[in-house]
Amino acid sequence: MYKQLKPMLNEREQIEHLLKNGVKFEIISEKDAEEYLKKNNNYFKLTAYRKNFEKYATGKNKGKYINLDFQMLIDLSIIDMRIRKSLLNIVLDLEHYTKIKLLNKVENTTKDGYSSVEKYIQNLKPEEYNSLECELNRHIKNTYCGDLVSKYNKEYPIWVFIEIIPFGRLIKFYKFVAENLQDKEMLNESYLLKNVRELRNACAHNNCILNNLRQGTAKPQADYGMLREISKIGISNGAIGKKMSNARIQQIVTLLYLNKKITTSEGVLKYQKEMLQELKNRIERNIQYYSNNTLIKSNLNFLNRIIDTWYNNSV
Repeated sequence: MYKQLKPMLNEREQIEHLLKNGVKFEIISEKDAEEYLKKNNNYFKLTAYRKNFEKYATGKNKGKYINLDFQMLIDLSIIDMRIRKSLLNIVLDLEHYTKIKLLNKVENTTKDGYSSVEKYIQNLKPEEYNSLECELNRHIKNTYCGDLVSKYNKEYPIWVFIEIIPFGRLIKFYKFVAENLQDKEMLNESYLLKNVRELRNACAHNNCILNNLRQGTAKPQADYGMLREISKIGISNGAIGKKMSNARIQQIVTLLYLNKKITTSEGVLKYQKEMLQELKNRIERNIQYYSNNTLIKSNLNFLNRIIDTWYNNSV
């Protein structure tokens, strides 16, 4: 039995549907909103941010959104796009400096570029080994790293191995090396890296980030070093706990914390600071839209305080 299919609405019908659900067109006109849907964004992606708005529970407006204007959806989608671009830039830098730290650790302890990779592969369970084989085989015809896979033919030095494995595999290898070196700092970083992997993929695939800011979508991170740094932004532990119980906010903050911890280039950090300050300014541009929406306003302000405290250009 087929479930009932939803009809595909044109832009005018989409506007009518939103009006029925209580979305207002006061900051932006219906005509301009219709034009925006035609040229700038699709209805499904834009309306995903409705999750952050409450609905009337009773009365004649029951089921309709409270204080939601179409322009707010546009604003959130633009902020989200800016966040994705900024964070993807940062997570690629973090990936690079994670590799540098890993190489330095191995070089300073073993002086052997092959044994760590060999031991890692030997310790893989059959299904995990097959998964690694598939990852490497996908690269054989790759324009950029296929020659490396073919040249070394399963006898990879660490500096080659880390360049031909995906981010998820890099995190597993990082954890394996940390355990073998009994390096608690690296081991802790491997868990934090795992927490930002999903965010990395979301940014790379242009998924919405800010479309669910509600509490309780993740367990608060118990990394005391990170919590100590978060406490410097000047809000209560209770408020921090609530914000960090949202999976998306938690992953963003974890990325920004780890990046500051692992990235060693002053030039890269300076560029990131400038980029994040621009993001902060864009977030603040229309913050008055959300004066009656504590969920959105408090989370955006939380991210801005993190940026200002950790990535202030005057520091």
